[in-house]
Amino acid sequence: MKNLNKKIGISSSLIIIVGCLLKAFHLQGAAIVLTSGFLFFSLIFMPSIIFSQLKEKKIIHAIAGFFLSTLILGVLFKIMHWPYANFLISWSVTISLFGITPIYFVSNYYTKINEDFSKEDRMKNILIGVFILTLLSLWYAMIDLSKIPSPYSIP
Repeated sequence: MKNLNKKIGISSSLIIIVGCLLKAFHLQGAAIVLTSGFLFFSLIFMPSIIFSQLKEKKIIHAIAGFFLSTLILGVLFKIMHWPYANFLISWSVTISLFGITPIYFVSNYYTKINEDFSKEDRMKNILIGVFILTLLSLWYAMIDLSKIPSPYSIP
């Protein structure tokens, strides 16, 4: 299953890269390639990763994968000028930044050190968490919160 996940992830990433190049040069077929790559990544690859994380009982990683998938869909909506792009991006970044990342740090801190989880693993996970926290904070700083529609307002 992991080999299949790897192949799906690499192929969807390559499709996204080709779609980005086509879109950058305003070539025909850019929209369909980009859309199919993003949908392939968000609706096939990410759910397979989420299910594998759930099988390993890594609930925080699975929830983070879900919000990463909605963030990727938000970016697709933004690129394609579809509605609800700002809503998807802002709520995904906000929940990831203020909800999932602190839980990730706390759960990492309270995980017991043993032969499966060493101090080096803890430090590596905390360093990765700091990078994720920094990227989410930068993205959150770029969001104009005054233009985000309420989830209760239907156009």
